[in-house]
Amino acid sequence: MADWLPERLPEDIDAERSFLATCCAPGAGFVASEAIFALSEEDFVHPAHRAVYRALRTLIEAQVEVNSLTLKDALDQENSLNKVGGYPGLVELLACEDVERPQVLADVIRRKAKLRRLVHLGAQLIRQAAEEDEAPEVLVDQTAQNLFHLAQGDTKAKGLLSIQAVADDAMERLADRMEGRLSPGIRVGFSRFDELTQGFQPGNLIVLAARPGIGKTALALNWILRAAQERDGRPGHCGAFFSLEMSHEEVFMRLLAAKSQTNMKDLQSGRAGGRLEHVMKTRDELVQLPLFICDQASITVPQIKNMIVKQGSQSNRRVEFVIVDYLQLLSSPEGSRAAKQNEAVRIGEISRGFKLMAKDFGIPVVVLSQLNREVEHRTGGRPQLSDLRDSGAIEQDADMVAFIHRKMIPSAAEPEPDPSAELIIAKHRNGPTAIIQLHFQGEFAMYREMVRETSSYA
Repeated sequence: MADWLPERLPEDIDAERSFLATCCAPGAGFVASEAIFALSEEDFVHPAHRAVYRALRTLIEAQVEVNSLTLKDALDQENSLNKVGGYPGLVELLACEDVERPQVLADVIRRKAKLRRLVHLGAQLIRQAAEEDEAPEVLVDQTAQNLFHLAQGDTKAKGLLSIQAVADDAMERLADRMEGRLSPGIRVGFSRFDELTQGFQPGNLIVLAARPGIGKTALALNWILRAAQERDGRPGHCGAFFSLEMSHEEVFMRLLAAKSQTNMKDLQSGRAGGRLEHVMKTRDELVQLPLFICDQASITVPQIKNMIVKQGSQSNRRVEFVIVDYLQLLSSPEGSRAAKQNEAVRIGEISRGFKLMAKDFGIPVVVLSQLNREVEHRTGGRPQLSDLRDSGAIEQDADMVAFIHRKMIPSAAEPEPDPSAELIIAKHRNGPTAIIQLHFQGEFAMYREMVRETSSYA
């Protein structure tokens, strides 16, 4: 399948030669080292240049002076001197014209290498599609991941940063926050919760867990709805809600009930006629919010990543906040290693995938999760971290773990479930744990904070 490839792939042999000569020149020092570590062996086309790059990097890492003799010795050690035409060939290569700034040539080499990788990705996709060994959905997911990693290549290979560089970046963001140009985090409209967490932070994985029927979907929708609304003069945050259990219409009706304060049953049965004008006005407000909903039942982490990338490329609003409902319903890509493992390993890989997604995109990702049945046999029924269902990796990967705890068993004195609830922050990597008192309004699919002090959680 390679016969369709162009006769000449993108390359610049002269730039490679000049780059190596510049980095080997006397006095190149730190500037050359920085340029060398910005590239990899695979970025070079010519086998001789790859061998010299490898030897040059070996010398720099060992803090050995770089000259034609030390390079000759390093090439000899790898049995690669013949690849450059022996010592005369090495001397000829190092005699090429050097430049003042090797980083300029490094950028040219890296750009050509990226173009070659794109060509090979295209050839690989054509071959795999023609062979028909994989489902189209798998090929689409794999290609999307490969393209995303290629696009992120420069930002991932940061290496060590000086404390000065880190301080400059951190203080610039701090100044932006103090002067109101940058929100400290995505706030969700619960004052005590927002104060405790300073909002959901970019790159964080947040797990919200509860037993079925407790109302974790309602709370998650409350969060994404309030985060999307304008607050304190700042525009709302663009959110994406992935529902693996409810249809997009059911999700919308819950948002509509919560925002309009209209009974869910009345909306579902069509008995909200007396509030129709108010409901329609709320609907008009909702459709103006930067919210996106996906109700694809069988979905994988790579597919979610692909949708987020696609949304960002098609719109002037990138997704800033993701909620997935819920973890145990997610699929593993067909044919993947995780799909063949037991459920604990499979869920662990999905959890890790979400953490990497949060870091790659620089956004908070909230994942809802079920609890195991052990919590039902515990006095008081209050959840704890060991109750997370299927995998201990969920707790390990999460930056924050929150539980919803409600008294759900009616009694003769209280035939209806107790509306009081606790939001238990059981793990908080960047702050304190606590218990926040909530009130659940089931008819509106809505939670409110109770006027009560937040208690500590240990």
